[in-house]
Amino acid sequence: MHIIIDIIIAASALLAAAYCLLLSRRLRAFTRLDGDVGKAIAILSQQVDALTKALHAAEQSNLRSNATLEEQIARADATARQLELLMAAHQQTPAVQADDETREPARSFAATGTGDGEFAPFGRNAQRHGDARQRVIRRRETAGTPR
Repeated sequence: MHIIIDIIIAASALLAAAYCLLLSRRLRAFTRLDGDVGKAIAILSQQVDALTKALHAAEQSNLRSNATLEEQIARADATARQLELLMAAHQQTPAVQADDETREPARSFAATGTGDGEFAPFGRNAQRHGDARQRVIRRRETAGTPR
């Protein structure tokens, strides 16, 4: 019985030695850069470095674009405020009368809107009496204050 156990132990030791030899050959082939797997690892490492650099460049570009966009938005807001004031001032101007009684009185663009085919950018109620420009300015001043 002891002889059978010794034979089984010796056979298992030989199998373990053969398996270790096989694993060492595979590990040596894996670590060599000449093999397919080594090349693939080297290429993937280079690609990761390139993608990291590209990501960094994209972040920098995004920051510059964001700053430019905020600048343009601020200028657009300022221009919109100026246009509102100009529109209010234009709505405030009365229609200019003609010097000659035979001619029709001249109408401003704001006064039109009767549907006769003329350009009417400010609608029908453009000839209001009152200081519309001052109202716009007052609204702007009170809109910025906390309530």
